[in-house]
Amino acid sequence: MLTKEVADYMASVYESEIFTQPEDSLERVMGQIYTDTFNPGLEKKATEAFQALLRLFTRRVADTTNQLKPTIRRLLYRILVSYLEARVRPEDITIITYNQDLQAEKALCLLSEAKRWAGISEQIFNFPGCYALGEKRVTKPTNKTPARNLFRSSDTVDGCIRVLKLHGSLNWYSSHSSQEPSPAEMFDSSRELRITQRKIIPADMTISGQQASHALPVVVPPVTHKSAVLHEDLKNLWRLAEQALEEADEVVIFGYSCPPLDFESANQLRRASREHSFKTVVIDPDGQIAARYIDLMSPDGLAYFSSAHAFLHARKDAAAQ
Repeated sequence: MLTKEVADYMASVYESEIFTQPEDSLERVMGQIYTDTFNPGLEKKATEAFQALLRLFTRRVADTTNQLKPTIRRLLYRILVSYLEARVRPEDITIITYNQDLQAEKALCLLSEAKRWAGISEQIFNFPGCYALGEKRVTKPTNKTPARNLFRSSDTVDGCIRVLKLHGSLNWYSSHSSQEPSPAEMFDSSRELRITQRKIIPADMTISGQQASHALPVVVPPVTHKSAVLHEDLKNLWRLAEQALEEADEVVIFGYSCPPLDFESANQLRRASREHSFKTVVIDPDGQIAARYIDLMSPDGLAYFSSAHAFLHARKDAAAQ
């Protein structure tokens, strides 16, 4: 139904078939519809289509990642272990991600539960302090959600591995009386941001209370000029991310191609590399991605690995020498 709403809008307004190439592009369709929400002649229809697409987007992220379980064999987990084994302090590790799923948090949670890291477990995973969002309200489901499906909340906020989620997160939300709030309500930069302890996020989460309300995940849609839809708290995360890059000794780029239309991210990397020299590592099966970062950042040196396994082997060999 949600897909049909989007398809019907694009067909009626642009005679565009979104299920065929080259029209089949989430970024292009979402950017086009988002722009139309500010057009007085298209505002109503475009807003309905945009709301449908945003719900479809968040539902897809939830459906494809909720059931992914962390294990000690996951590559992010193993990369983090390699740095901790090299005696890098948790407070000197920052994860900057543009994903809205909870895979990084799940990996850190599992890592913190390992007996070998018992002495620094809260530094490895500190919820919600890892998000660097300051004093925010953490909410716990009122139903009988098993403890294993909840992140354990901590009062400590300093000295932990930070997880800076620049495009928002499925477990960050604002509450609304309607499942279809207006764009002004959806992207009110000062709306109250809450964090749920859930590890598994329902596609259409509601909040129980005196009056039931709908939870809208705080995510940044893949549109150009993202700064226009950023929550005030996310704007601060972008500043913290750029500061972390400027102060870094080493930047490992894993699983992010920095697509050409993501101007904000590209500009951030370009500024940070201009102000500060750091070792750059790119892990990607496509060698052209390494070329993209060489062109973007002009690093003094860049190490490229076609897989995380190759990267981990290189680190192991270096540590053995």
